[in-house]
Amino acid sequence: MSKPEINQTLDHLFRQEYAKMVSLFTNRYSSALIDQIEDAVQESLLKAAKLWSFQPMPENPSAWLYRVANNQLIDQLRRQNKSVAYEPQKQEIDSDSIQIEVEEGRLIDDQLRMIFACCHPSMKLQEQLMLSLKLLCGLSVKEIARALLKKEDAAKKAITRAKQKFKTEVGELSVPEGEAINERLEAVLQVIYLLFNEGYKATEGDELIRHDLCEEAIRLAFILTNAQNCHTGELNALIAMMLFKAARFPARIRKDGSLVTLEHQDRSLYRDDYIQWGWKFMHESSKEENTSVYQLEAAIASYYTVAASYEKTNWKVIFKLYDGLVKLKPSPVVKMSRVLVMSKVLGAQKALEAMLEIENETAELQSFQALKAELYAEMGDYESATIHLKNAILQAQNITEKRFLEAKLLNWKTPKSV
Repeated sequence: MSKPEINQTLDHLFRQEYAKMVSLFTNRYSSALIDQIEDAVQESLLKAAKLWSFQPMPENPSAWLYRVANNQLIDQLRRQNKSVAYEPQKQEIDSDSIQIEVEEGRLIDDQLRMIFACCHPSMKLQEQLMLSLKLLCGLSVKEIARALLKKEDAAKKAITRAKQKFKTEVGELSVPEGEAINERLEAVLQVIYLLFNEGYKATEGDELIRHDLCEEAIRLAFILTNAQNCHTGELNALIAMMLFKAARFPARIRKDGSLVTLEHQDRSLYRDDYIQWGWKFMHESSKEENTSVYQLEAAIASYYTVAASYEKTNWKVIFKLYDGLVKLKPSPVVKMSRVLVMSKVLGAQKALEAMLEIENETAELQSFQALKAELYAEMGDYESATIHLKNAILQAQNITEKRFLEAKLLNWKTPKSV
């Protein structure tokens, strides 16, 4: 197996197994040992990278990772003599018992308990979100900072504080009941939402879409449907939104890895099965009397996805949906998305005027510069458009997105585009 193939396989395994392994070992041992558990899981991946570069991958690589991580954790606990949190008889657990836990579906329950543990009420909401993205999803500090529009240093400190509270306050992992589950569910849904968004448009790297993160977000949402008190209209709407967006993935990226904008996507490539499942969950969510943020976002995503063509997109309805969404969720990203749709309904000039009103909140965002460039170009002011597009290129950390913006700039410089 070549090095790129090994890296790709390891990356897939990391995203697929990281949360499962951390959840299993935290349930088995103790929330107080979360640092040691993370170290053991990461060490198992490092060992895999070294071994599998010169010898065949085992028939069941996931089981191999679980066994190595478990042995690594036991060795750590022996060396550190964690007698309070660590019961010596657990070192007798063999690989067969780990396999049984996985095969019997206990991992679903473990992860469900872990999801709510990461959203423990002793933590502030931002700490809950950051810790969940770190432990449940394996995101880097940079990815977490981008997802929450925070500086990296602030995100790192918040994660450290949250982990300390996790170790001292959580205790035995369990799924809360009654009102307690409702208090934490909001944060849990936000975690899944942020994870999907990071996958939908990756912060950095070669790929614009991180399919593994999006799949993980959808998987975690489906795990929540196993808890009766969690199966709410908001959860159904969130699942619908993710499915409508994921349906477009096959058309968003060309075979050469370049980005395809909504206007130029081949809609015959959209996944009809995802769309049908999206409608099912959308219908379930509509049974709730109150309109939620996730319902509005799911509705917006559905209009983008099911339109027969870009030209037939119902921009007026989408604009009205954004008017409702911005009242419930007046975030910089929502406001910018509304401005983009406004340009389709009221024109680029009105949209630019609206951008002035939100500039203080959004000027530092790369997407703000890119949108402003697009609006100026639509008005024929390529000089101003070029200035903002160059700023967007400088801020872009994702290679695919940067190349797309560079190609657009090159196109604008040609006489035919002016």
